[in-house]
Amino acid sequence: MTTALDAAPEAQERYQVRLDLGLDGARRIGESAHLLVWCDGLVGEACPVDALPPRLEIIDATLGSVGDIAQRLLALQAERGERTMVAVVAAGSPVEAPEGLAVEDLLLAGAVVEALGAVGIDATSPEAAAASAAFAGLRGAVGHMLSASVSGRALASEAGPEAVAAARERLESGELRILREFSPPA
Repeated sequence: MTTALDAAPEAQERYQVRLDLGLDGARRIGESAHLLVWCDGLVGEACPVDALPPRLEIIDATLGSVGDIAQRLLALQAERGERTMVAVVAAGSPVEAPEGLAVEDLLLAGAVVEALGAVGIDATSPEAAAASAAFAGLRGAVGHMLSASVSGRALASEAGPEAVAAARERLESGELRILREFSPPA
């Protein structure tokens, strides 16, 4: 017997914490979420806020803000008085149709999932759990991964090593960047 939650397995609706890649992935897992965390380690393109499902709160993640992101989810959950679903999206590049795996985005997404688990939000999809495990295993090498990855090397080749250094500085920032606040259905 198929349940409503199994009708579209790619939406990962049975999980509170979901993970997917790029704009199409954001649409797949974001339709029934309340909060979307956009994970773009190199910020190749701005987060396409207007192309994402309406009502969602959208946060632009950094490694330095993952604890605040987890606290924001808890606050949103308290405000709503019920379980709040989160879509964690590894942006990829280009966001419309990512070309390969952007390891820096996956590790950033994993850091977000780990921070959510640390505050008790741990009903994660297998995809989210795998990203969290990748981050846990490579936590000490994230900076190296940023510069050694395909996209990091491409950025250095196109814009110079200072562009990678600037991306790393932004990635480590502790600023919580809420791009759009949650709006309940009317």
